[in-house]
Amino acid sequence: MNEGVSCLCLTYGRPALLEEAVESFIRQRWDGPKELLVLNDHPEQQLLFEHEEVRVVNLGWRVPSLGGKRNLAVALAAYEHLIVWDDDDIHLPWRIEETMKVLNRQGYFKCPEVWMMEGGELRGNFFDGDIYFHAACAYTKRLFEQVGGYGWYNCGEDHDFEQRLRSNETFSESCRVTRLPLERLYYIRRWGHGYYHASEGVDLSHLNPEVEKGAYRLRPRWKTDYCKEVERRILQPPDAQTHP
Repeated sequence: MNEGVSCLCLTYGRPALLEEAVESFIRQRWDGPKELLVLNDHPEQQLLFEHEEVRVVNLGWRVPSLGGKRNLAVALAAYEHLIVWDDDDIHLPWRIEETMKVLNRQGYFKCPEVWMMEGGELRGNFFDGDIYFHAACAYTKRLFEQVGGYGWYNCGEDHDFEQRLRSNETFSESCRVTRLPLERLYYIRRWGHGYYHASEGVDLSHLNPEVEKGAYRLRPRWKTDYCKEVERRILQPPDAQTHP
């Protein structure tokens, strides 16, 4: 098996957000073999970007379900270790580094604590002791295959997948309670940006901005220095934080 890391980034019609996710990958400090697989199934938008570790796949057709799209991304991945890399969130530069400390020994890892951002403001960090914040997790292809991959659902496919992971006999309970210091939390979950990503069968077009059709050349960048935002939040008085 190829022991590198594939970061799986599903996208549809929101390149401005995707550019920040790509920038998050480019900033990763882990120096092992890695790739960002960007899977785009918008039939009228072709994403263009050239980078030795970023692979953009433009399908030209819509995948029937979000679960099916996740399964397709796994099938296309070059490496054994898989990291969920949502296109609308921020992944801090040490995400792969922290993940691989655990994933090299076990088949699954998710730090149960994440940063939360709403309206451009980093509001605090929140503990997830169960199956939420799926985009903060990572797993191996071996474990993915053992549980049969994602269900072909448009909503809840992530919760269903993690529930089946936890019922697998090889799953270690210690994986889901691995805590990190505040300064090493690696994932910023963004709320309230108004973009939705479900596949066919769910009409959310009225919630999305108009899609620029044709070829779109990605220009990765962060709109703000998220590392500094995290540092400022950590330095706030304890009563202003939500750390348990």
